Amino acid sequence: MQQTIGTKVETPNQVIVKLPDGVYQLDRTISGLVLPSGINPSDYAMIHSLRTDGSDANYSAASAISMNQGFNRLKYEPAHVEVLKLGLAVSTPAQFMPHLRNVNDALNGRGVLYDAVGNLIEGERLEQYSKILNYGHWVWLNASFPKGGGFLGLDLATITGLDDEENPIKRLVPLERCLEDDGWADIDSLNSQGFPTRKAGIDKYEPGKTLYFLKPQRDRVAGSCAVGVWLCLLCDRNPLDQYSSLGVFPVFNAGSLAH
Repeated sequence: MQQTIGTKVETPNQVIVKLPDGVYQLDRTISGLVLPSGINPSDYAMIHSLRTDGSDANYSAASAISMNQGFNRLKYEPAHVEVLKLGLAVSTPAQFMPHLRNVNDALNGRGVLYDAVGNLIEGERLEQYSKILNYGHWVWLNASFPKGGGFLGLDLATITGLDDEENPIKRLVPLERCLEDDGWADIDSLNSQGFPTRKAGIDKYEPGKTLYFLKPQRDRVAGSCAVGVWLCLLCDRNPLDQYSSLGVFPVFNAGSLAH
């Protein structure tokens, strides 16, 4: 879904946003996404890209992510199974990490964020959501690292659906080059798979700018953890971990089916 949502010309019912090439007036209400029955679209934020051409701002979104963590106390694959049964999926690093950056851009007046209804997420609602992403979550991400032909001798495996017996269906691609050492990373250096490629210029946490990265390890899985003083993209997790505080942020991918 792509739509023009703003211009440099001020009109009513818009919000002022400072984008890289200037100040734009963006709509507070746009077209949303149709989610599966029983899923409240106002509880989901659209995962988007925003492009400008000097006069218009063009917004594209084909997915939406839950603004609340759920499906806690499940191991890696069982969490996927339960989410997929609802017509949803577990968010990949390629979805979650850029979305985290977009949320912080919106919080700082450098972008916008809409729920799946198409309503602007702003004010206290945006602040509370950003606190969850920046300081208060622990979730699985849809990525595992079997032996393969990519970077570090690994492939990237994502779970894309369930077979007739409700076993996960996996898609394997070579792992792209990313940081090969643990440490502070620059969020703006994400590759197409959602992993950082450049060290941060500072050794501390700045929401929307830096994260602590634990490199991919064979037969391990990915997760994201934010606990007050840091955000960590973990690519060394045991898929059999099972804790009351460990869950997922489900996503809806438009046009996709769980089975």
